[in-house]
Amino acid sequence: MTKEPVLSVSPMRRLFCRSVALHWGKHAAHDRVSHPKPKGIAAPVGIALTALLLASCTNSQQSQVSATSASGGVASYALGAGDQFSWILPLENEANYENYDSNVSNGLYRPLYYVGGAGTTGINYPLSIGTAPVYSHGDTMVTIDLHHNYTWSDGQPVTTKDIRFFFELEAAGAKNGDYAPYLPGRMPSDIKSISYQGPYQFTLHLNHAYNPVWFTGNQLTWIYPLPVQTWDKTCPTCHVTNVASTPAGATKVIDFLYKESAQLSTYATNPLWKTIDGPWEITSYNPTNYHAVFRANPRYTGAGKPKLAGYQIYSFTSATAELDALRGGVIDFGYLPTSDLGLTHYFQSHGYVVQPWRVFYDNIAELGYTGPYRHLVAQLYLRQALQHLVDEPLYLKATLHGNGMLDYGSAPIYPGSNYVSPQLHHDPYPYSIAAARLLLTTHGWQLSTSGPSTCVNPGTGSNQCGAGIKKGAPLVISMMYATPSASLTAQAQAFDSAARAAGITIELNPQPEDTMYSTAGVCPPGPCNWGIALYGAQEDFGQYVLVPTAGVEFAKGNYWGGGYYNPTEQRLLNEAYDLPGLSRLYAVENYQSQQVAGLWWSVGDYEVAVVNKRVTGWNPLNPYANYMPSRWRLSGS
Repeated sequence: MTKEPVLSVSPMRRLFCRSVALHWGKHAAHDRVSHPKPKGIAAPVGIALTALLLASCTNSQQSQVSATSASGGVASYALGAGDQFSWILPLENEANYENYDSNVSNGLYRPLYYVGGAGTTGINYPLSIGTAPVYSHGDTMVTIDLHHNYTWSDGQPVTTKDIRFFFELEAAGAKNGDYAPYLPGRMPSDIKSISYQGPYQFTLHLNHAYNPVWFTGNQLTWIYPLPVQTWDKTCPTCHVTNVASTPAGATKVIDFLYKESAQLSTYATNPLWKTIDGPWEITSYNPTNYHAVFRANPRYTGAGKPKLAGYQIYSFTSATAELDALRGGVIDFGYLPTSDLGLTHYFQSHGYVVQPWRVFYDNIAELGYTGPYRHLVAQLYLRQALQHLVDEPLYLKATLHGNGMLDYGSAPIYPGSNYVSPQLHHDPYPYSIAAARLLLTTHGWQLSTSGPSTCVNPGTGSNQCGAGIKKGAPLVISMMYATPSASLTAQAQAFDSAARAAGITIELNPQPEDTMYSTAGVCPPGPCNWGIALYGAQEDFGQYVLVPTAGVEFAKGNYWGGGYYNPTEQRLLNEAYDLPGLSRLYAVENYQSQQVAGLWWSVGDYEVAVVNKRVTGWNPLNPYANYMPSRWRLSGS
């Protein structure tokens, strides 16, 4: 057995660190579920200094870990500003449905299917417990074999009994509304029954045929084998029995596990989190500043064994604090805010590699299809005119300094990904004020650049303003956008300037990010009292979702699409779910793009990574924002 690293701090330093920690507090950002936040937001100098002091305290522990660990060394990375690893259970609740939590949990608990690799989208079969699924009976049955070489840290093999336990808990969580990934009609509701042929094979019997591309990428990726031999109980001192085999018992078990996962102070000591099948185990956790320490699991039997002896995670309340810690050598892998890209040469000359982190995420300015602007945004010609005024190449070059991707639909142009329709590589509505003006004048608007343009030809004909728009109605649209990102503000102002030149009055309404979520984020089901909502955040397609159908945004009953609904788009979306092949995905992507379901917007990179040259193996970066520390090496170790 490997000796546990000893973490020690001198009594004087321990007292100092405790006094700093008492003033730290918990950063309570209201986060949009599963949608990463814009980076580069500065905090007061006092907060930044406090974060740096705390980081220096935990950095003292870093040296102790490095000195006492096995060969391989210990590296560290920072989470984005305001993010904290604070959920260890690989069954997320709504409050902790974040990629930076699942990144950690899938290092402790290997998922059935691991997503992404070194710059590649899709499923990473070499790092997965399951072999490639086999579809049969008209795509209504899915048979999956498990690799035989995975074992839990207590020596028991990972088998279908652990898969069965997952489905028992998932069903209970979906029914109770606790399990964040669940949406009505999706797993486990789309599974009629499950048969287990033996310890290493099981078959899902689906309620109807599904597209194997979609079902594999957007449903099977949810599954985690879970250690039934230690988790199937309802209290810390209870004996493990077959509790979860009944729905009522499974509810009690998942409630117990959720309660334990919320006990941050016990992460490093709770026996529940010691039974693992992944390459890492947690050894230290500070619930005040969210600093976490992991070591290589000496009993890991799967693929992708760690090269490091351990790694650490640091959290900061602001990009300024993180940057200070990076400059101070506290962290090996940090970020350069867009506003500080001028420091690129400084870091490069001080032993760091600066690399933009391109992720397979999206960026959409939502349109308010309910509320006071619904009659305007319901008009396709007006949405097309608005899209003609989004100068993505300019935003990418001038405000993001080239660190991002063009985005002409529900998926960005990520290099090499076969999930992106070839049509989405071309802008259907290139920047053109003249084209926007022509669309408006040919649909009954009298244009003005000194005041609101007005509808002079109301009606529903092809040359009229459209349903619900009265004669004399002004062409005015409110646009909320998140602050205080300098790049997003510049984009919003450039869009406003182009719109006014085209005859559209944009009422800019800058709001703090939290207000954006609490105002624009509650529509639907409430009315959208805004015309355009631009968060400026990269949006993933939903955790564990690889195939970008944009169903979360634009399916009937959507939550993030402003109330958008189009019967043709819904039919194409259903076909992408149910009929085989990538062509169905491309069809719905193409239609959403042409219809301008939302305003397509250039998407900034997840971060501009700044990495100490002593760390290797991290590049190319994972397109789903997973750090993959098992790939890392430290030079000289």
